[in-house]
Amino acid sequence: MLKTRISLFVGALLTSINLSAQTPVTHQGLDADFYEADGNTAVLLLHGTLAHNRMEIISTISRLVSEDYGVPVLAPNLSYNLPGREGMLDCGITHTHKHFDALNEIGTWIAYLEDQGFENIIVSAHSRGGGQMSAYLADNPSDKIRGAVLIAPAVFDAEYATKGYQERYGVPLEGLMEQAKQLDGDSIMEVPGFVYCQQAKVSAASFIDYYTPDTRRDTPTNLTQISDIPVVVVAGSEDDVVERLPEKLEATAGIGDNVSLEMIDGADHFFRDLYADDVAVIIADMVESL
Repeated sequence: MLKTRISLFVGALLTSINLSAQTPVTHQGLDADFYEADGNTAVLLLHGTLAHNRMEIISTISRLVSEDYGVPVLAPNLSYNLPGREGMLDCGITHTHKHFDALNEIGTWIAYLEDQGFENIIVSAHSRGGGQMSAYLADNPSDKIRGAVLIAPAVFDAEYATKGYQERYGVPLEGLMEQAKQLDGDSIMEVPGFVYCQQAKVSAASFIDYYTPDTRRDTPTNLTQISDIPVVVVAGSEDDVVERLPEKLEATAGIGDNVSLEMIDGADHFFRDLYADDVAVIIADMVESL
């Protein structure tokens, strides 16, 4: 049965942090930030949808974990087929990236940490990144991964997604999917919406990848396939992006006792302000338990 523990928020002022600890890293054409600290355990921390590794939630947690708790952190920047990109992904690009590209990039960075000599790796990820990380973990990950902290990870329901596209963009998703399937994968479509982007240009293959129903998009479903490492799912009581997360976790049969839910009272989807410290403590506690 899924274990649930309500975390008690303890206010504390965030200490000022030395930005010099953040070192850009390029590996196999991919980019990341490395936050130095001692020890043979590292944390890999992944951002969410069309976002980046220097957004507030990622940089804040990375600095807290490395500076306050003494654990090195690697924060990758998903490439979206645009190596060297900075900031939020520009909706005006021609989108050729795919949802599951992230799994290969996660694997590349895990191998990088192994090559750097880290014996233990804790993985963590936010929002869609949490869903992507759960899919990676469900698919025979490295045996150096000792645990996972998934921060407001994505859930998926095909009917809900189809209805949501219609409501957001005013056209049926089914018709666009049929159009995409009739095109060569590299053909470029102009669509009313793609992920969060309005009036987007996207390859047919990418559109199909993002919108084909696939249970691997659903964190609770992926968790049923993960039994050999501890997993903490962190949710905010004021999250209106994945507000169905606790309900779906409870309703999904087959999740093991290795999975627990941490509900942070008052936190929204991005764990702004001092709520990031709660997340950092959860990550540090997992490292300490090794």
